[in-house]
Amino acid sequence: MFGFLRKLFAPETAPEGPVTFDFEIGIDAPPANVYPLLDFADDRYAKKQLGHSVTQTCSEPETYSLVLSSMPDVDHQCVVKEKEPGRLYAFRCVADPKVGRLQWAEERYSLEPDGEGGTLLTLMMEAQFDEPMPTKEYSHHVALMAMGCNIAVEKLKLHAEQGTAAVRQMEAEQFG
Repeated sequence: MFGFLRKLFAPETAPEGPVTFDFEIGIDAPPANVYPLLDFADDRYAKKQLGHSVTQTCSEPETYSLVLSSMPDVDHQCVVKEKEPGRLYAFRCVADPKVGRLQWAEERYSLEPDGEGGTLLTLMMEAQFDEPMPTKEYSHHVALMAMGCNIAVEKLKLHAEQGTAAVRQMEAEQFG
């Protein structure tokens, strides 16, 4: 009887499985100029230019350790899943130690020429959170992830169009 009551009053749980996000943005720069900002191996990789630490840890599969300045104690292990220079870059990332309720995230960037010298960039992201999770908490994590993805594509656009200094200015305004 008490099991029934516990179940009756238990918080509603979120759906299981990864959540998918889809973002698209036009960039006034050709795909050949945008792609290096995504490629961990390239010296022009956006996070390298912004002073974050990126180190290749394995060549097969191609794996990188990404340590963000704002999170110096977290090692983001990123395994490249697909890459076609100028067109596609995809990787799976797992943070060690785990950050919040996120288990892993997989990002897939597609670049297409827009016909006017620019790029149409699409980010498809899948994120897996801990399960089970109450719906209210899940909604909060999904909203934060969506906001983070939106900011990431805006930063890529700004970086490709105006350079590193413009991104630093945006971050200074964002983080005060």
